[in-house]
Amino acid sequence: MRSLVPLLGVMGLLGLGDVQAQSASKGGVFCCTDNGHQVCGDTLPPQCFNKSYRELSPQGTVRRLVEAPLTPEQLARREAEEKVRRAEQARLRAEQRRNQSLLETYASVADIDARRDRAVDAVQQELKQAEARYNLLMVKRQELQREAEFYQKRPMPQVLASSLRESDSELGAQVAVIESKRKDIEAIRTRFEQDRSRYIALTDPRAAAPLPR
Repeated sequence: MRSLVPLLGVMGLLGLGDVQAQSASKGGVFCCTDNGHQVCGDTLPPQCFNKSYRELSPQGTVRRLVEAPLTPEQLARREAEEKVRRAEQARLRAEQRRNQSLLETYASVADIDARRDRAVDAVQQELKQAEARYNLLMVKRQELQREAEFYQKRPMPQVLASSLRESDSELGAQVAVIESKRKDIEAIRTRFEQDRSRYIALTDPRAAAPLPR
């Protein structure tokens, strides 16, 4: 039994050598370019710090490429580009939601036209009422003005002066209402025309014009 101990010791040493050899064969080489010269090592050479480098297998094939750390300027540029990319993605998602909503809202182009006409008609009725109210106020204002002509050479009664100021204020407010209604009608027509064009572009494969943004 004692004669086996040296033999086992020798075999153990041989086995350890094989393991070390296998470990070395599984290792890699790290290479980079420094001042125009290639620098390599079994660990990353100091000259390769903060530079891009390659990790090679013992057979010389490239295992991976590691980019150099970004400079502050490069980081700022990448962040700006990422911000633009995210904004564009958000715009596309919003556009897709608008398109889907449009397709769910209208059944056809004729449906769009009918809804536009109803919306315009409703505001036009309000406009007519506002114009009628303005005409009545103008009649009242003319009556007050005729009454005020009797006081060109003498003091005007306080009640009449107050009524004239009130009439002018009411007329001004009514003019603003009329202008607002006319703008509403124009806005309705513009909105429905945009919806109409987009709907046609989404549903008609022959529509080659790009969708308005």
